Amino acid sequence: MLGRRRTGFRSTGITLSGRRLRRWTVRGRESAMADERPDWARRMVEERAARDWSQVDAVRALMMRLPDDQEISEQDLLRQWKRWERGDSQPTKYRSAIASTFGTTTGAFFPERGRRDGRAEILQVSGMDTVDIIARLRASDVDVATLDALRITADRLCCEYAYMPADQLLVEGKAWLGRVVGLQHQRVSLAQHREIVALAGKLALLVGCVEYDSGRPRDAEATRQAALMLGQEAGELSVQGWAHEMRAWFSLTRGDYRGVIAAAEAGIAVAPNESVAAQLYAQQAKAWARLGSVVKVLVTATR
Repeated sequence: MLGRRRTGFRSTGITLSGRRLRRWTVRGRESAMADERPDWARRMVEERAARDWSQVDAVRALMMRLPDDQEISEQDLLRQWKRWERGDSQPTKYRSAIASTFGTTTGAFFPERGRRDGRAEILQVSGMDTVDIIARLRASDVDVATLDALRITADRLCCEYAYMPADQLLVEGKAWLGRVVGLQHQRVSLAQHREIVALAGKLALLVGCVEYDSGRPRDAEATRQAALMLGQEAGELSVQGWAHEMRAWFSLTRGDYRGVIAAAEAGIAVAPNESVAAQLYAQQAKAWARLGSVVKVLVTATR
């Protein structure tokens, strides 16, 4: 779950900066190229498709955001746009304007890789390296420090959503999810059990997002439902809200706008005071806009 929209959600330890970064759109030739193109190229296609824009529509929206001294004809920019979506060249001079066109920041849309050392961050904050954490889990040594280290690990994985390769993040996310779920069978207090289930829900949200990005919508939906159940078991409203938000996004990419509205309403009902509520209202407004209801868009946008 992983603001994808670049949203992050941090209120309960979930931070998916750039979560929409690798959103998947299955559309003919675009699907065949998905594994070969850079993340930003795929996202350009996905964000454009989510708005029902043609490439010409996107270029015109981009031109409105170009500085006055950056002159280029619509036809020339359209040719460049097509190359960008194919991943043939990088929009070096246009990155900021492209991000603005899709309502996000340059850093979220075009993240720079390799600047963080996740293991070093965990060690610095918790005093335990990954090996130490796993050793404690195998020894059934579930104390406050171990749970703190797990929380930091989950947060680190969610932060790395923006730039870690999807296949690598999926492997790591599933591995840690398996370790956390395994803790439920150990002797823990009720408070620890709730914390473990909540952590499992957050990791499931992350895994579900990456599965969807990787073109596995059925797996993603199953994982999303698991995250929702874990959030309900733990009483973690934020996890529940983001699970509904994931369903709203899945529906939006399929063109199921009524499904978007239903999912958003369910999430708002569960987590009206969580940070996810803002994103749910935004998804709802997008759906009403696609359905042509200007009044509904204005009402939703003012909430």
